[in-house]
Amino acid sequence: MNIGFVVAMESEYLPFLSKLGKLAETEVVAGVEFCKYELYDRTIFLAKCGIGEIASSAATSLLIGKFGCRYIVNFGLVGSLDGAGCGSIVAVRDVVHYDCDITAFGHPLGASADMQSPYLNADQKMLSSLMRFNLPALRLASGDKFVADPVLNNKIKSDFSANICDMEGAGIALTCARAHVPFTMIKLVSDGADSAAPEDFKLAKERTFGRAFDIVLSVIREA
Repeated sequence: MNIGFVVAMESEYLPFLSKLGKLAETEVVAGVEFCKYELYDRTIFLAKCGIGEIASSAATSLLIGKFGCRYIVNFGLVGSLDGAGCGSIVAVRDVVHYDCDITAFGHPLGASADMQSPYLNADQKMLSSLMRFNLPALRLASGDKFVADPVLNNKIKSDFSANICDMEGAGIALTCARAHVPFTMIKLVSDGADSAAPEDFKLAKERTFGRAFDIVLSVIREA
């Protein structure tokens, strides 16, 4: 089976490269670099998508449509909205696109026009399997903003009861939902989505991701 592995920034994918086996080939499509690996009888396409929802959605579309990936895995850094400790590893239960607002047409806040609910579920079977790692299963709020404002932090929590936030998850989740392809997201909490977020984020990028390697690789092995 072909598995797509989506990462946004160099600091998020470099620690994984030595764990993914031998690099088979590299291809750039529509400005996105895709690296092909063979591991656990799986073919893995690592997409270095860049930051933001548009970038992550485009990369995920290519993984599914061009490279035939039937499962999507995402690893990345997130901000905490409700006090999750910096450096902790979490699994994503569901995703909401907090920037999406077509309530003027009668849709729920956060829901796209073709979805009944604003909440896009991760692969629940994999989520259950990951509980052996004692990971909290959290709601991810995703939008094209780096959240460093306590007012925005509180609004996202109030509107969606979200626990963590990032800038790529909704693009991945929505693309997967439309293509009926399951996804799993493993996240490393890098900051508190507040005024100290930029400095916390910088420090988190310099940490060794350590235990996250084993968790992400277990997802790839079980998918």
